[in-house]
Amino acid sequence: MPNTVDAAFEQFHEAISLVADYRTTAKARRERVVRLLSSTFEVEDAFGAGSIPRLTALKGDAALDVMVVLNYSKHIRDRTPTQVLDSVREALAAYRTGTRRHGQAVTLYYECWPNVDIVPVSRTLHADGTVSHYNLPESGSDTWIPSRPDALASAVEAKTAECGANFRRIVRMLKHWSRTHSDCLTSYHIEVLALHVFNGRLDSVAWHVHEFFHEARRLLAGPLWYDTGYVDDYLGRADRLRALAQVDLAIGKSRDAWFRAYAPNDDHRGAIEAWRQLFGNRFPAYGLVRAVRST
Repeated sequence: MPNTVDAAFEQFHEAISLVADYRTTAKARRERVVRLLSSTFEVEDAFGAGSIPRLTALKGDAALDVMVVLNYSKHIRDRTPTQVLDSVREALAAYRTGTRRHGQAVTLYYECWPNVDIVPVSRTLHADGTVSHYNLPESGSDTWIPSRPDALASAVEAKTAECGANFRRIVRMLKHWSRTHSDCLTSYHIEVLALHVFNGRLDSVAWHVHEFFHEARRLLAGPLWYDTGYVDDYLGRADRLRALAQVDLAIGKSRDAWFRAYAPNDDHRGAIEAWRQLFGNRFPAYGLVRAVRST
């Protein structure tokens, strides 16, 4: 029964976060993907990537990204990303598959969450044989794009050590906000924005959610480079304007919600309803008794 903003945010976070032992499922599905593809391809390596291993995924939302490193000479050289993705899909013809948005992966569908996004990649090595970066397919432009998934994972881990557990909590909440508002920003984009915005301990979740919108607004106005490429190159002019409009609304709504509870008003009922307007129905209503799940 949340009658304070802090209690409401706790219940909200619990409602959107992974609670099951999903790591066991993720490991089993990654291993199965390798077995399925090994009969057709020479797989040099495979590892999980994306928001699930970074611990920033939403319950029932994100797919498991599996980077499958294929032998370059045999499977990638002189082939376009579209051709490589098609060859992976053909190797999985007996299963239900699709292509992820922006054409960067082949999705292997399961009856229960999570699905698996298979990303066929090659690797570029330093002179000493260590990995410089991976080359990911982008069928929209039919080009290979550089990526360093380990670098982002390390950055998220370091920022969590600096800011505390609320860093990942707030990132999950912001992803839910985007999902509620027509996925105006990608999961990856939100993580990079959070890395830029937040510094030091994040003690008040409500205040720092407002801080994110306020500080991220200027970063959304123009191209944002991170590590090996532009994070926001998926946004056309109209998409960027829509995202900016959503962020502008969120700035005003989150500021109003914060002041209702923490200014002399002490109006937690009004604040919770304002946060609910921002985050949607997964954010608990004031005084709502949470149902107890039977076991």
